[in-house]
Amino acid sequence: MKKAIVTGATGFIGKFLVRELVRQNVEVIAVIRKNSKNLKNLSGLPVHIVECDISDLKFLPILLKGAAVGEGYAIEDIEAVFHIAWQGVSDMDARDQLVQIQNLQSTLDLIDAMHEMGIGTFVGCGSMHEAEALVEMSQDKVVTHLGFMYKASKTAAHWMGKAKCGAYGIRFFWPLINTYGEEERSERLINTVIGKIFDGKSPSLSTGTQYYDFVHVADVARALYLIAENGIDGTNYVLGSGSAKPLKEFLKVVGDIANQMNGGTTVPLGFGKITNNVISLPPETFDVSALQRDTGFEISIPFENGIERTARWIMEEMKGEKL
Repeated sequence: MKKAIVTGATGFIGKFLVRELVRQNVEVIAVIRKNSKNLKNLSGLPVHIVECDISDLKFLPILLKGAAVGEGYAIEDIEAVFHIAWQGVSDMDARDQLVQIQNLQSTLDLIDAMHEMGIGTFVGCGSMHEAEALVEMSQDKVVTHLGFMYKASKTAAHWMGKAKCGAYGIRFFWPLINTYGEEERSERLINTVIGKIFDGKSPSLSTGTQYYDFVHVADVARALYLIAENGIDGTNYVLGSGSAKPLKEFLKVVGDIANQMNGGTTVPLGFGKITNNVISLPPETFDVSALQRDTGFEISIPFENGIERTARWIMEEMKGEKL
């Protein structure tokens, strides 16, 4: 792969992916929202910047041709699109039906644009929330949590995108991911637990008996590159460490490291405080054998090391906020 587009290039996963692609000598066209405040995340990287809001991805062929005239690069030899952009992952927008419907429409618009430009590989960014939603929605019970707007739109984009890419002859990948790491500013579980401990507050958690897996964002970026390069079209890859286990075991590691870095505090983890919306996925959900077999992917950042990196970054951020 010599040239690729990355949408959401200044976001959490996007910026790590751009760095990985640059390391792999891939020419990157970074698609970012207009007047992005996060442009600094790409500072110093040899990338082409194209401003395009997520609702306007259908205009990418026109925008890229215009940018190409100004910068002198061709769009005909773009080989892959990494679609990372998604509005409303863990905030109130995750519950907003209009925001999530726009995410779905934009994904399908992007695939149409790829077909117009003759780009042959699509790599999306799925979520383990999709697997959890399929389990919960299959149960005979009332569902009231509006976070399903995000989960349902991710699932719809996955399924509809796969069908549309298949019809166009575009290679399609939508790996299910549960990531963490430094430079993450949304309220994901790992960051929330570390931040609470640094504040001296016990985080509210489930019993933690459900199976989980985590992958550091730098490893996620490398896996996405390997999938684009070596993945078998249409394979439903799961991106994980290969060592799924009860969530409680992961969070105990997080708590121990955060307390140690916080001067040896003993802030307890509030296991069992959350009892609703807890979904247990079977261990085989986290099977990464296909990913390892087809791409050769293995994690390079063990969980303990990744948590230390993440906690160190959060601590520095919290210090900066207090100055």
